[in-house]
Amino acid sequence: MDETKQQDNPSAHRSFHPEKYAPTKGPGRTVSQEESGNPHGTPSKSMGSRGEEQSKGSGDKGMHDLGPRGRSQRPSGTKDASASTGVDPQEPPGTRSAG
Repeated sequence: MDETKQQDNPSAHRSFHPEKYAPTKGPGRTVSQEESGNPHGTPSKSMGSRGEEQSKGSGDKGMHDLGPRGRSQRPSGTKDASASTGVDPQEPPGTRSAG
């Protein structure tokens, strides 16, 4: 048998009946001339291209597309040292010849 007891909470009843317990609405505020109309300005046309369009013909140096993989058919690929922007780019581990 569960011995949990719920305490009385008169505040909960007031919260769910605002029409009876809430104070009346105040006068509010006046909207300035600067705020009236569209406060966000006019929308601008995007000049960039979508990611899908960028990836189709990018041909980035050092990047190698391996096509879609697995059940999800997500795109996959690799990159070599020429795709690195570091100070001393090196081939990824496993691609160098042992020596």
